Amino acid sequence: MVQIKPFDASKAGSLVGTILSIREQLRAIYAIIGNRADGSSVPTDFVESRLDGTCTVCNGVGTVIDIVPERMIAPELSLKQGAVLMWAGSYCAPVEVIKQLARMLNIYYDKPLIEQDERFIDILLYGYNQRPVSYVYKKKAATAYYRGCVHDLRNMRDAGTKSKGNRRLINYFTGPVACPLCEGTKLSPESRSVTLQGRTYAAASRMSVQQLLAFIRKLPSSLDANDVELAGDLIAELEARLAYLDKIGLKRLIQGTNTN
Repeated sequence: MVQIKPFDASKAGSLVGTILSIREQLRAIYAIIGNRADGSSVPTDFVESRLDGTCTVCNGVGTVIDIVPERMIAPELSLKQGAVLMWAGSYCAPVEVIKQLARMLNIYYDKPLIEQDERFIDILLYGYNQRPVSYVYKKKAATAYYRGCVHDLRNMRDAGTKSKGNRRLINYFTGPVACPLCEGTKLSPESRSVTLQGRTYAAASRMSVQQLLAFIRKLPSSLDANDVELAGDLIAELEARLAYLDKIGLKRLIQGTNTN
């Protein structure tokens, strides 16, 4: 059985702590039931041990350190002003490719990107493979597919560049991003696929306090005996915390990048 600290509404403590424990317990319920269906073991201590069913890539953190695409483009600027921050103020082959690519796709070089076709920003980040771009760099004509800023930076990083300038770029454009496997849910694909009363964990975590309380109160009747035995205490404690939040008038759980 999963052991958790009983909730005492008279000594509720930190409101944020209560909200976070609700998210952890909800995630644990989905993981436990998903693991039982897959024949996996259940941890004996919810508070101290790593949950079975958590994502194996981020180890249940929900984020990984990688390139942050949003940092690489300043859409309020034009290409001429340096909207592609990675290459702003520099003269290199990708800059010439981007100039010609913009011309091919009817993007104005001196007009803010935000005022033009929004799909072009994704192209700048991830590349364009529909047809190659002809350009001139250092008086030499060339033709190549535009690979995108994310690809170029990842290639620099993975090649182990020694250039101080390139390393500064890598450091600036790198940070925590949603885990590519669990998409920030912290759960393994198997656990994410579990539905309770027709809802995934991600959907349940977006409910209002009252909606989630009603969902949890109905949950035992929709589970089989084995699931109730495994998760019953956890469900009861989750209900107690939600009832407390509902009583004090909190409408929704605090949303965060890594908690959905």
